[in-house]
Amino acid sequence: MTTRGKLLDGWHWYRPGISREEKILIFKLDLSILLFGCLSTFTKTLDNQALTNAYVTGMEQDIGLTGNDLNYLTAVYYSSYLSFMIPASFMLTRLPISRILPTMEILWGFSTFGCAWVHNLNQLYVCRFFLGATETVSFTGVIYVIGSWYKRDELATRMALFQISAPLGSMISGYLQTAAYNHLNGRYGIQGWRWLFIICFCITFPCAVIGYVCFPNQPNNTKPSWWLKQSEIDLATKRLEEEGIMKLEKKINWRGLTRVLKSWPWYCFVFAWCLYDQNQFWGTTPFSLYLKASPRHYSVSQINNYPTVGKAIAIVLTVVGSYYSDKTGDRFGPTLLGAILVASGSIVLVVWNVPEGARFYAFFIDGAETAMSSFLMSWASDVVKHDSEARSIITASMNCIGQVFLAWVPIFTFNVSKAPRFTVGFIFSMVTGILHVLLACLIQVLDVRRKRKEKQRILLIGVEQDNHTTVIESSSSTDEKQ
Repeated sequence: MTTRGKLLDGWHWYRPGISREEKILIFKLDLSILLFGCLSTFTKTLDNQALTNAYVTGMEQDIGLTGNDLNYLTAVYYSSYLSFMIPASFMLTRLPISRILPTMEILWGFSTFGCAWVHNLNQLYVCRFFLGATETVSFTGVIYVIGSWYKRDELATRMALFQISAPLGSMISGYLQTAAYNHLNGRYGIQGWRWLFIICFCITFPCAVIGYVCFPNQPNNTKPSWWLKQSEIDLATKRLEEEGIMKLEKKINWRGLTRVLKSWPWYCFVFAWCLYDQNQFWGTTPFSLYLKASPRHYSVSQINNYPTVGKAIAIVLTVVGSYYSDKTGDRFGPTLLGAILVASGSIVLVVWNVPEGARFYAFFIDGAETAMSSFLMSWASDVVKHDSEARSIITASMNCIGQVFLAWVPIFTFNVSKAPRFTVGFIFSMVTGILHVLLACLIQVLDVRRKRKEKQRILLIGVEQDNHTTVIESSSSTDEKQ
């Protein structure tokens, strides 16, 4: 089938030819898993982005933030997030996920609510620490559950929907802050930026209730309920066993770890994810700080709303790129396009003396980097699809190591006091952007070589089997003659 045929084929939510019972099961899984998963990711991004929106809408002056405090607050958040990552992973495999995730959602909501009442920097540090600790389990937990229930050809669409929840949350945060400032600022003696955190809490709490009501555990330890019957749980287990997914879960040993660390995919994809984390940063907080410090004196509404354009670009590219990539099997094309667009934006910001519209293009187009998360994760999974240990180690390393660098590098590259022109940060982004383009090309070369070797190995096995069959037939023929 041609590339065009592949793209036009398959505009469906359910796989063709499945039974009515299986459609009902998938429908229930979509509502229970994706509804809570998407809302959970949405609220996390909403609340995280709220810090930047609040900073440029009065929080800086009200609680006396100075210098690089905004970046230090981000560093505290990521430090807590990373510190609790291993305990959270341990907890996911030993306690009911259907209770852990909603409980952490409630704790996250209260930590967000606390941000509405802080009066100094130290109090805000405490809230940010608890926000990082309670989010640790969220992303990995939802990804784990999605992978535990869906078949491989159902995952792409669900993952794309899950991934766009993050940029959507960032978009809505800007609009909420604008509305809070315009309509609630000063109401009951509460500043507009404090209202934003209160609204975020009000959205987070119902999400946790949905999780308690219908979010499932893994199929092998989910009990029948008003939502999922025993027959449906059995059908889900059977679906996964048909693809061998249940057999992929095994402990990682030191031999497997050293084997993965000796291969090129670990280094290439972990480095690519580190570049992704750095390159997606300058279209968020630095853009808001640029608008606030600009001599053009943008309004509060403009400061909060303009950065949402990049998130809209991220949503469109994630959906279109994921669909194209899954239908054609081309992971390189969407990744390269996104890397080139982001690199072009960083070059514009380094030049700086350009029309204001060109600068806006540069900040907006950084949204293309956000779409890279689904492209890179899918590509990494494809390269090591036959090696469950490698897939687990590589994807976990990508997320963990990338976040480590994101926790401290922006403190030096995008110093808040340098707004609106972050010269060091823009040069750094240009270098990392160009490196991302080159690295994508390198991964493609190595991946093509891997596929060629794999094809040759399969052909060689086929030839050996044919020769073996020929020998057996010749031997049988000789015996008959005798």
